[in-house]
Amino acid sequence: MATSRHDPDVQKATTPALFAAVLDDARELAIGHLERMQRETKGELGNLKRAIARIAMGVGIVIVGAILTGHALAAVMIALGLAPWAAYVITAALAVVGGVFLLKQWPEDSTDMDLVPEESLAALKRDLQRVKEAAQSA
Repeated sequence: MATSRHDPDVQKATTPALFAAVLDDARELAIGHLERMQRETKGELGNLKRAIARIAMGVGIVIVGAILTGHALAAVMIALGLAPWAAYVITAALAVVGGVFLLKQWPEDSTDMDLVPEESLAALKRDLQRVKEAAQSA
């Protein structure tokens, strides 16, 4: 019990000393939870940064690949006798349709990228509930 730091005998402790001990314990509990939230948020921010970096690299690779594939497809159509402008129009239209299709298939789940420390908040709620139950039973 935290009051043992201030006064070893709770029965002889003054009311202000007991309240000071309770406030000190509550402050330590709050600081502990805030530090845990900071660590969890920092971890999630690191995950978000890595995800953004991977996405940026992936997008760059896909753009280069799409440009080269588009030129190759247009070159094949030109070699088959299609006018160059028509080959590029068809290739561009196919690329737009393919891009829209891929965007519609993209998952919308981003639960681990919100920077909200869910675990720490759940632990805080759990501890507050325990404190409330202990206060009601006392």
